[in-house]
Amino acid sequence: MPLGSLSPTPDPRPKRLRQVGLVGLALAGAAAAGWWWGQQQPNRSVISTGQQQTLERRSEKLETKLAAGTANDAEQRQLLRLRLALGDQTGAIKLLEPLSDQNPDQPSLRLLLADLKSQNDDNAGAEREIRQVLNRQPLHPQALEDYARLQLKLGRKQEVMQQLQASAEAAKGTPEALPIGLLLADVQQRNGLNGEATATYQGLIASHPADPRPMLALALLRHSQGDLGAARSLLQQAKLNSTPVAAGVLDQVAAGWAVGRIRAEAPSANAADLKAPAAPAPAMDSQAGGDGLAGGSGA
Repeated sequence: MPLGSLSPTPDPRPKRLRQVGLVGLALAGAAAAGWWWGQQQPNRSVISTGQQQTLERRSEKLETKLAAGTANDAEQRQLLRLRLALGDQTGAIKLLEPLSDQNPDQPSLRLLLADLKSQNDDNAGAEREIRQVLNRQPLHPQALEDYARLQLKLGRKQEVMQQLQASAEAAKGTPEALPIGLLLADVQQRNGLNGEATATYQGLIASHPADPRPMLALALLRHSQGDLGAARSLLQQAKLNSTPVAAGVLDQVAAGWAVGRIRAEAPSANAADLKAPAAPAPAMDSQAGGDGLAGGSGA
Protein backbone atom coordinates (compact mmCIF):
# COMPACT_ATOMS: atom_id res chain seq x y z
CA MET A 1 0.00 0.00 0.00
CA PRO A 2 1.79 3.19 -1.10
CA LEU A 3 2.12 5.93 1.44
CA GLY A 4 0.68 8.37 -1.04
CA SER A 5 -2.65 6.61 -0.51
CA LEU A 6 -2.71 7.41 3.20
CA SER A 7 -4.77 10.34 4.34
CA PRO A 8 -6.17 10.43 7.86
CA THR A 9 -9.47 12.16 7.16
CA PRO A 10 -11.86 12.78 4.26
CA ASP A 11 -10.55 15.23 1.70
CA PRO A 12 -10.85 18.77 3.18
CA ARG A 13 -10.22 20.65 -0.07
CA PRO A 14 -12.67 23.28 -1.27
CA LYS A 15 -15.33 21.89 -3.62
CA ARG A 16 -13.96 23.53 -6.77
CA LEU A 17 -10.44 22.34 -6.04
CA ARG A 18 -11.78 18.81 -5.62
CA GLN A 19 -13.66 19.04 -8.90
CA VAL A 20 -10.58 19.16 -11.12
CA GLY A 21 -9.21 16.20 -9.19
CA LEU A 22 -12.40 14.34 -10.06
CA VAL A 23 -11.99 15.39 -13.69
CA GLY A 24 -8.52 13.87 -13.76
CA LEU A 25 -9.71 10.79 -11.92
CA ALA A 26 -12.69 10.12 -14.16
CA LEU A 27 -10.88 10.67 -17.42
CA ALA A 28 -7.87 8.62 -16.43
CA GLY A 29 -10.23 5.76 -15.70
CA ALA A 30 -8.36 5.06 -12.49
CA ALA A 31 -11.01 4.11 -9.98
CA ALA A 32 -8.53 3.51 -7.18
CA ALA A 33 -6.39 6.60 -7.71
CA GLY A 34 -6.81 10.33 -7.40
CA TRP A 35 -5.01 13.25 -8.93
CA TRP A 36 -4.57 15.46 -5.88
CA TRP A 37 -4.79 13.18 -2.91
CA GLY A 38 -8.35 12.12 -3.35
CA GLN A 39 -7.50 9.25 -1.06
CA GLN A 40 -9.02 8.60 2.36
CA GLN A 41 -8.23 6.37 5.25
CA PRO A 42 -11.18 4.37 6.60
CA ASN A 43 -13.08 6.28 9.26
CA ARG A 44 -12.18 5.16 12.76
CA SER A 45 -15.85 5.12 13.69
CA VAL A 46 -16.36 2.03 11.53
CA ILE A 47 -13.50 0.08 13.14
CA SER A 48 -14.90 -2.53 15.49
CA THR A 49 -13.45 -3.21 18.92
CA GLY A 50 -11.99 -6.46 17.63
CA GLN A 51 -10.38 -4.73 14.69
CA GLN A 52 -8.88 -2.07 16.93
CA GLN A 53 -7.45 -4.70 19.25
CA THR A 54 -5.93 -6.48 16.26
CA LEU A 55 -4.33 -3.25 15.05
CA GLU A 56 -3.00 -2.52 18.54
CA ARG A 57 -1.46 -5.99 18.79
CA ARG A 58 0.18 -5.56 15.40
CA SER A 59 1.62 -2.21 16.42
CA GLU A 60 3.02 -3.33 19.82
CA LYS A 61 5.96 -5.23 18.37
CA LEU A 62 6.75 -2.42 15.95
CA GLU A 63 6.53 0.20 18.70
CA THR A 64 8.99 -1.84 20.74
CA LYS A 65 11.43 -2.06 17.84
CA LEU A 66 11.09 1.66 17.14
CA ALA A 67 11.83 2.51 20.79
CA ALA A 68 14.90 0.26 20.66
CA GLY A 69 16.09 1.90 17.44
CA THR A 70 15.98 -1.35 15.48
CA ALA A 71 12.92 -0.71 13.27
CA ASN A 72 13.93 -0.61 9.60
CA ASP A 73 12.38 1.66 6.99
CA ALA A 74 9.66 -0.79 5.97
CA GLU A 75 8.69 -1.42 9.59
CA GLN A 76 8.47 2.30 10.28
CA ARG A 77 6.16 2.73 7.31
CA GLN A 78 3.97 -0.11 8.52
CA LEU A 79 3.85 1.47 11.97
CA LEU A 80 2.88 4.77 10.35
CA ARG A 81 -0.09 3.09 8.69
CA LEU A 82 -1.12 1.54 11.98
CA ARG A 83 -0.88 4.82 13.87
CA LEU A 84 -3.04 6.49 11.24
CA ALA A 85 -5.54 3.64 11.29
CA LEU A 86 -5.78 4.00 15.08
CA GLY A 87 -6.27 7.76 14.81
CA ASP A 88 -2.93 8.64 16.41
CA GLN A 89 -2.15 11.73 14.34
CA THR A 90 0.38 13.06 16.85
CA GLY A 91 2.29 9.79 16.70
CA ALA A 92 2.07 9.76 12.91
CA ILE A 93 3.55 13.26 12.73
CA LYS A 94 6.43 12.29 15.03
CA LEU A 95 7.18 9.29 12.84
CA LEU A 96 6.80 11.15 9.55
CA GLU A 97 9.23 13.92 10.44
CA PRO A 98 12.35 11.70 10.42
CA LEU A 99 10.96 9.49 7.65
CA SER A 100 10.50 12.44 5.30
CA ASP A 101 13.99 13.73 6.12
CA GLN A 102 15.48 10.30 5.41
CA ASN A 103 13.61 9.99 2.09
CA PRO A 104 13.82 13.41 0.38
CA ASP A 105 13.15 11.78 -2.99
CA GLN A 106 9.68 10.70 -1.84
CA PRO A 107 7.64 13.92 -1.61
CA SER A 108 4.45 12.03 -0.73
CA LEU A 109 5.84 11.52 2.77
CA ARG A 110 6.43 15.22 3.35
CA LEU A 111 3.10 16.18 1.80
CA LEU A 112 1.30 13.75 4.08
CA LEU A 113 3.17 15.34 6.98
CA ALA A 114 2.05 18.77 5.80
CA ASP A 115 -1.56 17.59 5.58
CA LEU A 116 -1.49 16.23 9.13
CA LYS A 117 0.06 19.43 10.46
CA SER A 118 -2.56 21.52 8.72
CA GLN A 119 -5.33 19.42 10.24
CA ASN A 120 -3.77 19.99 13.65
CA ASP A 121 -3.79 23.79 13.07
CA ASP A 122 -0.03 23.98 12.53
CA ASN A 123 -0.39 25.97 9.33
CA ALA A 124 3.12 27.40 9.52
CA GLY A 125 4.54 23.90 9.86
CA ALA A 126 2.40 22.66 6.98
CA GLU A 127 3.58 25.48 4.73
CA ARG A 128 7.20 24.79 5.66
CA GLU A 129 6.86 21.13 4.62
CA ILE A 130 5.18 21.99 1.32
CA ARG A 131 7.83 24.58 0.50
CA GLN A 132 10.54 21.99 1.08
CA VAL A 133 8.98 19.89 -1.68
CA LEU A 134 8.61 22.89 -3.98
CA ASN A 135 12.21 23.92 -3.36
CA ARG A 136 13.30 20.57 -4.79
CA GLN A 137 10.55 20.23 -7.42
CA PRO A 138 9.05 23.66 -8.21
CA LEU A 139 6.52 22.19 -10.65
CA HIS A 140 5.30 19.31 -8.50
CA PRO A 141 1.51 19.38 -9.17
CA GLN A 142 0.44 17.80 -5.90
CA ALA A 143 2.66 20.13 -3.87
CA LEU A 144 1.26 23.13 -5.74
CA GLU A 145 -2.28 21.92 -5.08
CA ASP A 146 -1.55 21.53 -1.38
CA TYR A 147 0.07 24.96 -1.34
CA ALA A 148 -3.01 26.47 -3.00
CA ARG A 149 -5.36 24.72 -0.58
CA LEU A 150 -3.41 25.99 2.42
CA GLN A 151 -3.09 29.55 1.14
CA LEU A 152 -6.81 29.71 0.35
CA LYS A 153 -7.54 28.41 3.83
CA LEU A 154 -5.48 31.31 5.21
CA GLY A 155 -7.18 33.84 2.92
CA ARG A 156 -4.09 34.53 0.80
CA LYS A 157 -5.77 34.59 -2.60
CA GLN A 158 -3.32 36.98 -4.20
CA GLU A 159 -0.29 34.91 -3.18
CA VAL A 160 -1.91 31.80 -4.65
CA MET A 161 -2.64 33.52 -7.95
CA GLN A 162 0.89 34.85 -8.30
CA GLN A 163 2.47 31.49 -7.49
CA LEU A 164 0.26 29.50 -9.87
CA GLN A 165 0.57 31.99 -12.72
CA ALA A 166 4.36 31.85 -12.44
CA SER A 167 4.27 28.05 -12.21
CA ALA A 168 1.97 27.73 -15.21
CA GLU A 169 4.29 29.91 -17.27
CA ALA A 170 7.35 27.90 -16.20
CA ALA A 171 5.58 24.62 -16.92
CA LYS A 172 4.80 25.36 -20.58
CA GLY A 173 6.02 22.51 -22.77
CA THR A 174 6.42 20.11 -19.83
CA PRO A 175 4.21 17.22 -18.65
CA GLU A 176 3.23 19.35 -15.66
CA ALA A 177 1.67 22.06 -17.82
CA LEU A 178 -1.79 20.48 -17.93
CA PRO A 179 -2.34 19.70 -14.22
CA ILE A 180 -0.89 23.06 -13.18
CA GLY A 181 -3.03 24.85 -15.75
CA LEU A 182 -6.16 23.09 -14.49
CA LEU A 183 -5.27 24.09 -10.96
CA LEU A 184 -4.75 27.71 -11.98
CA ALA A 185 -8.13 27.83 -13.72
CA ASP A 186 -9.81 26.30 -10.68
CA VAL A 187 -8.35 28.96 -8.40
CA GLN A 188 -9.31 31.65 -10.89
CA GLN A 189 -12.90 30.44 -10.69
CA ARG A 190 -12.76 30.35 -6.91
CA ASN A 191 -11.72 34.01 -7.00
CA GLY A 192 -14.62 34.86 -9.30
CA LEU A 193 -12.41 35.32 -12.37
CA ASN A 194 -14.50 33.24 -14.76
CA GLY A 195 -13.25 35.09 -17.82
CA GLU A 196 -9.65 34.37 -16.93
CA ALA A 197 -10.51 30.75 -16.13
CA THR A 198 -12.22 30.37 -19.50
CA ALA A 199 -9.13 31.73 -21.25
CA THR A 200 -6.92 29.33 -19.29
CA TYR A 201 -9.09 26.36 -20.24
CA GLN A 202 -9.16 27.41 -23.89
CA GLY A 203 -5.38 27.67 -23.90
CA LEU A 204 -5.11 24.18 -22.41
CA ILE A 205 -7.55 22.80 -24.99
CA ALA A 206 -5.44 24.30 -27.77
CA SER A 207 -2.16 22.97 -26.37
CA HIS A 208 -3.56 19.55 -25.37
CA PRO A 209 -6.16 18.75 -28.06
CA ALA A 210 -6.10 15.01 -27.38
CA ASP A 211 -6.74 15.32 -23.64
CA PRO A 212 -10.39 15.62 -22.60
CA ARG A 213 -9.78 17.11 -19.16
CA PRO A 214 -9.66 20.82 -20.03
CA MET A 215 -12.71 20.37 -22.28
CA LEU A 216 -14.63 18.76 -19.44
CA ALA A 217 -13.49 21.40 -16.98
CA LEU A 218 -14.72 24.14 -19.30
CA ALA A 219 -18.01 22.26 -19.71
CA LEU A 220 -18.40 22.26 -15.92
CA LEU A 221 -17.78 26.00 -15.86
CA ARG A 222 -20.32 26.64 -18.61
CA HIS A 223 -22.85 24.49 -16.79
CA SER A 224 -22.31 26.41 -13.56
CA GLN A 225 -23.02 29.59 -15.53
CA GLY A 226 -26.32 28.17 -16.76
CA ASP A 227 -25.22 27.70 -20.37
CA LEU A 228 -26.40 24.12 -20.76
CA GLY A 229 -26.13 24.10 -24.54
CA ALA A 230 -22.46 25.03 -24.54
CA ALA A 231 -21.81 22.65 -21.65
CA ARG A 232 -23.39 19.71 -23.52
CA SER A 233 -21.45 20.54 -26.70
CA LEU A 234 -18.15 20.63 -24.79
CA LEU A 235 -19.04 17.42 -22.99
CA GLN A 236 -19.69 15.72 -26.32
CA GLN A 237 -16.29 16.87 -27.62
CA ALA A 238 -14.60 15.67 -24.43
CA LYS A 239 -16.22 12.28 -24.86
CA LEU A 240 -14.64 11.88 -28.30
CA ASN A 241 -11.17 11.92 -26.71
CA SER A 242 -12.05 9.79 -23.70
CA THR A 243 -11.41 6.18 -22.81
CA PRO A 244 -14.49 3.91 -22.74
CA VAL A 245 -14.56 4.06 -18.93
CA ALA A 246 -14.34 7.84 -18.90
CA ALA A 247 -16.93 8.12 -21.67
CA GLY A 248 -19.34 6.25 -19.43
CA VAL A 249 -18.66 8.73 -16.65
CA LEU A 250 -19.36 11.61 -19.05
CA ASP A 251 -22.66 9.98 -20.04
CA GLN A 252 -23.62 9.95 -16.36
CA VAL A 253 -22.69 13.62 -16.05
CA ALA A 254 -24.82 14.49 -19.06
CA ALA A 255 -27.73 12.43 -17.76
CA GLY A 256 -27.47 14.18 -14.39
CA TRP A 257 -27.57 17.56 -16.09
CA ALA A 258 -30.64 16.53 -18.05
CA VAL A 259 -32.44 15.31 -14.95
CA GLY A 260 -31.57 18.55 -13.18
CA ARG A 261 -33.03 20.53 -16.07
CA ILE A 262 -36.27 18.51 -15.99
CA ARG A 263 -36.56 19.05 -12.25
CA ALA A 264 -36.06 22.78 -12.68
CA GLU A 265 -38.74 22.94 -15.37
CA ALA A 266 -41.18 20.67 -13.50
CA PRO A 267 -40.38 21.09 -9.79
CA SER A 268 -43.62 19.40 -8.72
CA ALA A 269 -42.79 16.18 -10.52
CA ASN A 270 -42.09 13.07 -8.52
CA ALA A 271 -38.31 12.84 -8.12
CA ALA A 272 -38.53 9.06 -8.47
CA ASP A 273 -39.78 9.54 -12.02
CA LEU A 274 -36.82 11.74 -13.00
CA LYS A 275 -34.02 9.19 -12.83
CA ALA A 276 -32.10 8.78 -16.07
CA PRO A 277 -32.89 5.30 -17.50
CA ALA A 278 -30.04 2.86 -17.90
CA ALA A 279 -31.27 2.06 -21.43
CA PRO A 280 -34.16 3.20 -23.64
CA ALA A 281 -37.41 1.25 -23.32
CA PRO A 282 -38.38 0.40 -26.91
CA ALA A 283 -42.07 -0.16 -26.14
CA MET A 284 -42.58 3.24 -24.52
CA ASP A 285 -43.28 6.55 -26.20
CA SER A 286 -40.34 8.95 -26.09
CA GLN A 287 -41.46 12.27 -24.63
CA ALA A 288 -38.35 13.56 -22.93
CA GLY A 289 -35.70 15.69 -24.63
CA GLY A 290 -32.43 14.02 -25.60
CA ASP A 291 -30.04 15.79 -23.25
CA GLY A 292 -27.96 12.68 -22.56
CA LEU A 293 -24.90 11.59 -24.49
CA ALA A 294 -25.22 7.87 -23.94
CA GLY A 295 -25.92 6.48 -27.35
CA GLY A 296 -28.82 8.87 -27.92
CA SER A 297 -30.81 7.27 -25.11
CA GLY A 298 -32.01 10.61 -23.81
CA ALA A 299 -32.12 11.65 -20.22
